[in-house]
Amino acid sequence: MFKDLNPAEDTITTQVTVTNGFFDGGVGTVNGNAVIGPGGGNLTTSSLSTTQKKYYYNIQYNSKDHFGVTYGHIAGSGSDDESATTEGTTQAIYKQFYNFLEPKAEHLRDRTGFIMNAVTQSDCYFIVAERLQMKDRINPGTWTLTFSGSSTGLGNKATASAFSLTDDSKTQDPLTPGSPFGEVYSIVSGAAGDVHTGASDKTYGHFYPDAGVFALSAAQMSSSLPGTKGFLLSGSGFIKAGNGLAPDTRTVAAADNANKIRMALQKGSVTMRSEEKQYIYDYFCRARANEFNYTNNVTFWSGSDYAIRHSDMVQNPQTYISEVGLYDAQNSLVAIGRLSSPINKNFSSEAIVKVRLTY
Repeated sequence: MFKDLNPAEDTITTQVTVTNGFFDGGVGTVNGNAVIGPGGGNLTTSSLSTTQKKYYYNIQYNSKDHFGVTYGHIAGSGSDDESATTEGTTQAIYKQFYNFLEPKAEHLRDRTGFIMNAVTQSDCYFIVAERLQMKDRINPGTWTLTFSGSSTGLGNKATASAFSLTDDSKTQDPLTPGSPFGEVYSIVSGAAGDVHTGASDKTYGHFYPDAGVFALSAAQMSSSLPGTKGFLLSGSGFIKAGNGLAPDTRTVAAADNANKIRMALQKGSVTMRSEEKQYIYDYFCRARANEFNYTNNVTFWSGSDYAIRHSDMVQNPQTYISEVGLYDAQNSLVAIGRLSSPINKNFSSEAIVKVRLTY
C-alpha cells in the first residue's frame, strides 16, 4: 500500500555544517617525516615522473594524495625552459592560479599579479588540498601549517627553525573583492585561528577555503625560513644545501622550488579540518488506525481465495511494521528504513515512523 507524504506536515528539512579531521580516517593532525618535530613518517611524497616534478609534488598520508604543492613566478624565473619565445613552467603555474583565484585579469597584463597587504607578489608557493579530503571546503579558523627547515648559518652552525601559519577569519572579515570561488582570508603567523602577528604587520599569503588553496608569498616565506647556502657533510666532501624557502630564480632545472615547499611542509606538521554542508530530511510516515492493518505476507493468507489464515484475525487483524520504504513519483524505491524491533499495528492503534535521510 502506497501513501503520499504531505510536504507541509510530514517533512522537515534541516541544513547543518559538519567538520571532520582532514586526513584519511578523520585524523586532524599529522606530523612530518623528518627528525625535526614530533612524530615522524606520516607525510610522504608520491612517486612522480621527472616531467611532473617540473610542475608539482603530491604529498600523501596513508598512501593517499592529500596535497599538491608547487611554485609559480609571474615572469617564469626558476624554470629551466623559460626563454624569450617560451613561457616557463613557473610562469604558466603562476598565471593558472591567478586566473583561477583572482577576479582582476588586468593584473597579469601589467605584471602586477597577486597583491597581498598592498604588496605585489612576483612569485608564490601554492598548496592545494585534495577535494576528496576537504569535502565542500577547508574549515577556516581551525588549521595550522607548520614549516620546518634551516634558517641561517653554514655546516654545523646551521640553525634549525620552524614557524606556523593560520588564517585570521576569527577576528577579520573576508578580504574584498574576494574570489570567484568565494571568501578569501589573510594567512598570518599563528595557530588554529589564533593570530600571533596580524596581517597589517605581516601577511604570508591568501587562503581560499572554498577552493582549498593556500597562496603563499615566496618573499615572506623566505624571510622566515631562508635555508642555508650549503654545508659540508662529515667525511664526504659533499656540499648540501640546508632546507629553506628562499626561491632559486635561475633558469635551470636544479631550481626545483616546488621541492622546497614540499620539504618544509613534510618536516613540519599540518592540522586541518574539512567542512561539509549536509541536508537532513526527516520524513514522518504515519499509519492511521484504519491503515496498514493487512499485509501481503504469504503467512497472513490461506488458499487460492486469499482468506485470512487465522479466524481470530478476521475482525481484529494484527500486522507488524518492520520497515518503511520511500518511493519517488514513478513508484521506484529510493530508500528503506528498517526498525530495530517491529511495531504492532491494528485498528485500535496508530504508528509514526521517522525516516531520516542525510545528503
